Amino acid sequence: MQISGTTTKTLMAIIATILVVAALQATRSISMPLAFAFFIAVLVYPLQAWLERRLPRWLSLILVLLLLVGFMGVAVGALTLSAEIIEPKVPEYLDRLQQMGETWRSLASERSLPIPQFNAQDGINQVTQQAIGGIKTLLSAASLLILIVSLLVLLLLEVNQYQEKVKQAFPSRASDRIINAVSNTSEKLRRYLLVMTLTCCLTGILTASWCFILGVDLALVWGLVAFVLNYVPTLGSIIAVIPPTLVAFIFQGVPRGIATLLGLAVIQTILGNFVDPRLQGKTLQLSPFVALVSIVFWGWVWGIPGAILGVPMTISIILMCRQFKATRGVAILLGEVED
Repeated sequence: MQISGTTTKTLMAIIATILVVAALQATRSISMPLAFAFFIAVLVYPLQAWLERRLPRWLSLILVLLLLVGFMGVAVGALTLSAEIIEPKVPEYLDRLQQMGETWRSLASERSLPIPQFNAQDGINQVTQQAIGGIKTLLSAASLLILIVSLLVLLLLEVNQYQEKVKQAFPSRASDRIINAVSNTSEKLRRYLLVMTLTCCLTGILTASWCFILGVDLALVWGLVAFVLNYVPTLGSIIAVIPPTLVAFIFQGVPRGIATLLGLAVIQTILGNFVDPRLQGKTLQLSPFVALVSIVFWGWVWGIPGAILGVPMTISIILMCRQFKATRGVAILLGEVED
């Protein structure tokens, strides 16, 4: 039985894809930070190039890194402010939850329903384990951040040399196609990430404003949560609505809870279905199914950071595949919409 050339190429492509995914999963400790560094470099490279035309390279790189540190400082400051807002309300929330627990226990007792027993020692052990796990997570995040910054610095130092290296490594026609593909992909990916950040900011501001108008506790916190979660398409916007709605239902009553749910749902719907598509254009749109699959797939490959990078990674693959005739079918299958 003779296998056709097309079938052989298809099988080879499938095998190569499986091997690449396995390699990414096996090397997640370096490949995942490298992906983060790459996307950050894509975002800040135009600023670095603009500064390099006016300043020495080392000074422009320092200024770009200081800008990134400033953004991180703002993020840490927002988290710190949120913690300071939450801290005074913790006793009130605990008392409220204890009252609700006693009410549920009395109702369960009246109806002869089984009441779960709480062991104080078990609770202390769980809190201790969670604290240890939180410290380990914090240390892991710090080491990951250091590695990402190191890779980012190296990428920004050598980004101007990649074109010459590609021209020396490949024939002229192939090198031109590769350079054009990388350039177009970087430009459109930069547009996607910038528009996504703008949309997330609008969502966070509107969420905090709506919660503040309705008198929902921790309005600023829910705005920050909405800003972060909306970087994860589809799932993030759904999850971002749940915490403030639950708080409104539990502590402000059913009418306030319904108003919170409806208002936040309208905000997410308008921004997700009207504002974002108009800013992005048709080129970078993914179907909800492909977006969800990309989040699940990259989350399986790299864990939670992979879920965050899922959609940008998929869009990068689509934009790169559409630049070459042999892989354009992959871009179409993943949901590419022609200009």
